[in-house]
Amino acid sequence: GICHGAWVLAAIQKKAWGFQRDEVYIGTAEERAQMDKGDKLSQSHVGVGHLAKLPNFAQNAPQSLKDLLETDPSVGAYINSIYDDIENGKN
Repeated sequence: GICHGAWVLAAIQKKAWGFQRDEVYIGTAEERAQMDKGDKLSQSHVGVGHLAKLPNFAQNAPQSLKDLLETDPSVGAYINSIYDDIENGKN
């Protein structure tokens, strides 16, 4: 199918242009950590490997939801709790 075709195209590109695995270009996680190029936890507010809340969600929300968020702060807290539950694996 289509997915198999992507592998074929990738193999052709690898041979034609000499592409290599990411580890060749940026190193393994251990090598990056030794060179102080590891994950910067200070830049990630939720931790590595966790979904971050979408920026500008409220700005792109329908106007009625924007109005509700402005007039009732508990709505924003509820929306944040939904994201927190998703991050923690609660449904």
